[in-house]
Amino acid sequence: MNVRMAINGFGRIGRAVYRICLKHKDLEIVAINDVNPDNQNIAYLLKYDSTYGRLRNAVSADEENLNVDEKKTRLFHKEDIAQVPWQDVGVDIVVDSSGIHRNLLSARKLKSRGIKHCIVTNSPKEEELDKTIIMGVNENSIEKETDFLISSSICDANAFCPVANVLDREFGIDHGFLTTLHPWLGYQNLLDGPSISYATPGKIHDYYALGRASTNSLIPKTTSAISASCKVLKQLTGKFLCLSFRVPTLIVGSADISVKLNKDAEVDTIKEIFEQEEKKQDLKIFRNHDEGLVSADFIASDCSSNIDHRWTMMNDANYLKMILWYDNEWGYSSRVVDLVRYLGSQWV
Repeated sequence: MNVRMAINGFGRIGRAVYRICLKHKDLEIVAINDVNPDNQNIAYLLKYDSTYGRLRNAVSADEENLNVDEKKTRLFHKEDIAQVPWQDVGVDIVVDSSGIHRNLLSARKLKSRGIKHCIVTNSPKEEELDKTIIMGVNENSIEKETDFLISSSICDANAFCPVANVLDREFGIDHGFLTTLHPWLGYQNLLDGPSISYATPGKIHDYYALGRASTNSLIPKTTSAISASCKVLKQLTGKFLCLSFRVPTLIVGSADISVKLNKDAEVDTIKEIFEQEEKKQDLKIFRNHDEGLVSADFIASDCSSNIDHRWTMMNDANYLKMILWYDNEWGYSSRVVDLVRYLGSQWV
């Protein structure tokens, strides 16, 4: 059946989700809510993208709608997700990509208005959600009648979790370390200054280094990649340490994984297991590579994890090093769309 969906927050993730949905005839985006009051600017930002290029569809806007080819999407400009009359346009699923925490707190009000599910594109506290889902790992755990507010986690966890899940299943994980390299984000600065939170508008991050100029430094920081991952792979709780570097690039993240396995393994065995995983997958979770590629080669990759097997190495027969690449917007948004489609398939 067709899914009538809406997007709350039309920023980087919201616009990527929209573009990806254009490829799926079973999805119809019937409403968008964004605090930007300029409909023409909303259309402009969808049509022209500095990362993914110009959208070749005919794009325009009027006083009420975003128009892409012959499809009309109703536009709203409310501060709070619960203020939007989603039910008036027949929405089944709302994707909240605003990143604003108060929208998470308000989202449960939508259930009484006939909305079937609300997907949050970040990783809130577990008690604030019904479930966290990472496609390719635990989508079969969804309870369609009770799981209303669902987190699609974060880009780093979507890249790491499927790989860690396979390693733990095949060899067992004793412990490990994860380092992520993440491109700059919108709340960072071009020049030194305070770093203002997106999730809680007006709040200043107390980690002052995040306020330093984003274009000319590697900025070390904490990351929620492991805490987000352990909401899905609970058996890994307490087994990993992690850190992140915010790097001065536009797009594509990387994950450097060091893992001590419970069983001895060989590099060729590791590669063969992931090649078999790629062949049998229904979704585009893994892709294996051994060419001399760089981060820019993975722009617009729709995979959760691109495994760079040039750097798959073993030490002492059970200490494994792996490197992953992932488009932190497009790859992640592809899984959000997969989650929407999966939820829709459960209604039949």
